[in-house]
Amino acid sequence: MIWMPPWLARAYARLYVAMGTSTFDYSEAASILELEDKRYIAIVLTKLRTYGHLTVRRDPVDTRRKLFRLVDPRSIVLAMAMQSRSKTNEVKEKLRVASSVLDYYVSGAYAAYQYHHYSAAGSIDISVRPDQLFTWVALVSEPKVALSIDEIPAERPAGISVHLRSDFDEKLLGYVKVINGVRVLSPEILIILGITREYPSLEDVLAILVMQRTKLDWRRVLELSAAYNATRFLGCILDILNLESRKRLFEDSLIGRILKRSNLDARLDFPVSTRAQPTEKLYESISSKWNLRLHLTHAVVSKILTDLVR
Repeated sequence: MIWMPPWLARAYARLYVAMGTSTFDYSEAASILELEDKRYIAIVLTKLRTYGHLTVRRDPVDTRRKLFRLVDPRSIVLAMAMQSRSKTNEVKEKLRVASSVLDYYVSGAYAAYQYHHYSAAGSIDISVRPDQLFTWVALVSEPKVALSIDEIPAERPAGISVHLRSDFDEKLLGYVKVINGVRVLSPEILIILGITREYPSLEDVLAILVMQRTKLDWRRVLELSAAYNATRFLGCILDILNLESRKRLFEDSLIGRILKRSNLDARLDFPVSTRAQPTEKLYESISSKWNLRLHLTHAVVSKILTDLVR
């Protein structure tokens, strides 16, 4: 974030006194600021957003219309206090400082990358508490950052993409690791979330399994797979990785234990998101073993193993 210059602070103050953190549109901002110059109004609103003092989204009814919402002063001050302790303006450094002040964890592809170092993530996904969302908006906003908030995409691209997600889940706190001062979901929970929600992607799941196979807490992986009804999907993936790698990456005894714990009564699609696509013929024997209609393609699995193992 950037502290406001006096001319912008005056505009912020007038808008905040009139609207608080309620949404307003361009015409309301012009009326409150008593401005007629459309270019100057646009500059004020753009600067407030860039400095981390305002959020913007499109009206769902009329997408040409923008709706604005100010970040409250307390969130701005708290963000500035944390930034004053940061050694740089880098997002990773802000995450490190925030670890002792705010509740959060990094999820998605960026978290997965910390364990496989295979394909770099396009965005840093940060799961935060809803009541701390505005503080995060103020903290991570920079001219070089393209900031998405929940389902609201960034207004324009930038060098670094950050996605704030107000989906903080207390149940996941037991699956958080600290890597270089940053709170990141553990590889065990990322595998299961990838299998069940495809977040991170299945490509990330495969890469984590390959690169972390000797370091994973398999007891915890199996417990999570049972809790999330992902047991047979996990076993199927391990079978496929063994087949494609032409070596035993995963012990037969492990896969056997998973098979015994799996409910194979109903024939299911996997992944669910690609069930409209053809099944993978090369994996028919494995699909039959786990009673699945398997849509995970040979090309995807083979590329990851070629890059990481072969």
